[in-house]
Amino acid sequence: MKSLCDNFRKIIFRFQTDSAFADKWLAMIVVGSLFLPSSICGIAIVAAAFYVMADYQRRERAFRTPYMKLLFSTFVLSFFVAASYRNYIGMAMTLMLLAMLVYSMYLRSIMDRVLFHKLLDLACLMSIPAIVVAIVQKAVTFASDPSYRPVSFFINANYFGMMIEFTVLIALYRAYTNRKFIPLYAVIIGMNMLGMYLCGSMSALAAMSCGIIVFLLYKRRYKLSALYVAALLAFFLVNHFLPSIFPRVEAIGSTTDQRISIWHGAIIGISQTPLFGRGLRAYSIIHDSLGTYATYHCHNLYLDCLLNFGVVGCTVFLIFFGWHLRDVLHQVRTHTAGNAVLLFLAALLVTLLHGFTDVTICWTQTGMLFLILFSATGIRAGEARKAAASSARSYSRRLKVSVGYLMKE
Repeated sequence: MKSLCDNFRKIIFRFQTDSAFADKWLAMIVVGSLFLPSSICGIAIVAAAFYVMADYQRRERAFRTPYMKLLFSTFVLSFFVAASYRNYIGMAMTLMLLAMLVYSMYLRSIMDRVLFHKLLDLACLMSIPAIVVAIVQKAVTFASDPSYRPVSFFINANYFGMMIEFTVLIALYRAYTNRKFIPLYAVIIGMNMLGMYLCGSMSALAAMSCGIIVFLLYKRRYKLSALYVAALLAFFLVNHFLPSIFPRVEAIGSTTDQRISIWHGAIIGISQTPLFGRGLRAYSIIHDSLGTYATYHCHNLYLDCLLNFGVVGCTVFLIFFGWHLRDVLHQVRTHTAGNAVLLFLAALLVTLLHGFTDVTICWTQTGMLFLILFSATGIRAGEARKAAASSARSYSRRLKVSVGYLMKE
C-alpha cells in the first residue's frame, strides 16, 4: 500500500513538473473517457479545460489559435442569450462547449504525429468494449423487444452511430499509416460495422459510407471502393427480400414525417429570433408553443445552428472554420495533403452529411472526438515550429563553437 501511494505521488509530481508528460496523459484520459458514460466524459473534459486555464502559457497557446477569441466570445454571448430565455439546459451545454473548445484548441497547439496516432489507437481500442456492451444490450432485450436499438455507453442509438462513423474512419486511416497492424484495424472496423447494424441508424450508415468512399477514392483504392459499394448494394438488396434483417428501412416514412414537423417549427423559431437565436437546445423550449413534434433539437444541423446561435453566431462559425479549411483545401488541391488532414476532411464530410437529418455532433462524446480529429490541422504547423527550433539550436551551437575557436586564436 505504501509503495502504491509513493508511486501515485511520483505520478502527481511528474504531472506538475513535466508538461509534456501531463499533456500526453491528459489527452489519453480525455480520449479514453469518450467511450465511457457521458458523465465520466464530461468530468474529464472539464478537468482538462481547468488544466489549460490554470496556467498562463497553456491558456495563451489555446487562445493563440486564429479567431479563437472571437469564437469563444460568441459562445459566452450565447450563454447569456440562453439565460434571457430561461433556457437552463442550453446554459449548461454552452459551458461544456466552452470547456471542449478551450481544451481542443490547446491540444491542437501541441499536437504532433506521434501523439495523434496514440490517441487514435486508443479510440480504436476503446470502441471494442462499447460494441461488446451494445451486443449484450441487444441480446438481453431481444426476446421482449426485437426492435430495441442498443445505445452502449451513449445517450441514444444515433449518438452511438456517430461515434462508430468516426471510429471506422480512424481505423481505416490507421490501417494506411500503421500497416503492420492491418489485421487488428480490420477487426476493429468489422466490430464497429456490427455496432452500426445493431444501432440501426440509417443517417449514420449513409454518412459513414460517403466518408469511406471519399477516403478510398482519394487514396486511389478504386477496387476497394467498388467492393465496398457492392457490399452496400448487396446488403440493401437482401433487405428488400428479407426486410426483417434491417427493419429500420421501413421506418423511414414515419421518421421523415416527424422531421418535417420539427423543421417547420425550427423555421418559425428562426424567423422570430434571427440575429442571436435562443441558445443551445432552443428547439426544446419552443416546440410546445408551436405545436410541432416534441424533441431536443431540430434534427438538422444547419437549422439547429441558426435557431440556437442566429445569423451572427453562424457567421462566426463560418469565419473560424473557413480560415482553418483554407490551408487544408489548398493542400488537397496541390496534392500535398497528408493522411491526417484527409482523415479530418472525411470526418467533416461525414458530419455535414449526417447533419442534414440529425444533430448528433452537438454532444460531449461526439463533439470532442470531432475536435480531436480537427487537431490534425495543427500537426504541420507544430512540425514546422519544431524544425525551426531545432535549426535555431543547431545554429546557436555552431555559433558558440565558432566564437570559442576565435577566442582560442
